[in-house]
Amino acid sequence: MDIPREKTAPADPQRLGWPQSQSEVSALVDAYAGRLVRYAFRRLGDYQDAEDVVQQVFVRALVERSGHRAVSTVGAYLYRSVGNACLDLLRKRNSAAVMREKVGREEAAEGSDDPAEIAQAAEGLRRAESLLARLPQEQAEAIRLRVFDGLPLNEIAEVLGCPLNTVCSRLRYGFQKLRRLVGEERE
Repeated sequence: MDIPREKTAPADPQRLGWPQSQSEVSALVDAYAGRLVRYAFRRLGDYQDAEDVVQQVFVRALVERSGHRAVSTVGAYLYRSVGNACLDLLRKRNSAAVMREKVGREEAAEGSDDPAEIAQAAEGLRRAESLLARLPQEQAEAIRLRVFDGLPLNEIAEVLGCPLNTVCSRLRYGFQKLRRLVGEERE
């Protein structure tokens, strides 16, 4: 008599190495596409450009799979690839200051149809980016990855290519400066 086996959940794409099968590729895209688009959007300020960059990164990374077998943390690799692609696009545009007011409906208030909520979310994003723009770039980027993307510290270290202690100090000093800036605004 065969004992029915318990069905196993699909493997977590964040814990896998580089995807080898079509189902692993699909799971990887499902797990990261939305987060990577939001990350690219915050860097580029344009939702369409963000989607295009993420699509290009996925295509390039998944078509050239053979060279990526040594990638240990796929998520950090994808974030870093998207960050580099965003920098390339910004350099192409020859524009250091990108308008962040172009907020896609899906990004502004996910799941909301209320115009007031969408406007409030857009204003909150604009204010947050305005405050982050007043910080050193390294601190602002670490805060974006931690707060907006919810990445753990070790992945932030991989994305930024620096030691874990450096990430911790960038976050600590960045948050201290943000508290001071918010305090100054209230006075």
